[in-house]
Amino acid sequence: MSKKYKYGLVLSGGGTRGFAHLGAIKALEEHNIKPDIISGVSAGSIVGALYADDQSAENALKALIDKNLLGLLEVMVPKNGLLKMTGFEKTLRKSLSARTFEELKIPLYIHAVNINTIEYTRFEKGDLISAIKASSSIPIVFAPVEINGYQYLDGGIINNFPVEPLVDCCETIIGINVNPVGVQHDVRGLKTIAVRAFHLTMRNHARARKEYCDIYIEPEKLEKYGILDISSAEAVFEIGYNKTVEILKQSL
Repeated sequence: MSKKYKYGLVLSGGGTRGFAHLGAIKALEEHNIKPDIISGVSAGSIVGALYADDQSAENALKALIDKNLLGLLEVMVPKNGLLKMTGFEKTLRKSLSARTFEELKIPLYIHAVNINTIEYTRFEKGDLISAIKASSSIPIVFAPVEINGYQYLDGGIINNFPVEPLVDCCETIIGINVNPVGVQHDVRGLKTIAVRAFHLTMRNHARARKEYCDIYIEPEKLEKYGILDISSAEAVFEIGYNKTVEILKQSL
């Protein structure tokens, strides 16, 4: 039985490592692969929305760098989070033409966690900006995002690689995970341990679901880049591009 979509694309979370998603999409397009549906979480929801809004990978990169995606975050007195998404929302509104899921050129699923009900929630219709904010709200760093009376946080808490919605409807699933974790001999200090534990959890979400993908891309060189380092956006973009070209040569 034929499936509804030819290509499905899964985009993991990973903070500013998500710029690698844009590089990967550029490589996919150069190989005449254009996703028919996208499932993304956190950083993957941002990239997915921009691409579904009919923006090229390079134009999306330029827009996010020029508008400084993270530079306008507002520090707040710790209550529900350390930062407010004040500038982040403004950047999204300037970068996106679409305001609702229905206006996007490609179907998009965005995932977040409802912390009132502890449910993993999929957004696919209605207001787009609030869904992206909810999906990208990293716990502790950002305050939860309220939607229809419920509080939401980053969907990566539960599943940082949301492949499941695409399994039964796509002929070919392409998964991109921007959270590689390799060997690190010197693991000392609270920050190092906390960041490594976070990356291990994120990586394991993808590894457990890797088998659902026909093409799986995990750029190892991203490991040295932080998740809130926008200054390395172009380098991260190139890493995503180069790794995808390498994988496609092996797969196609």
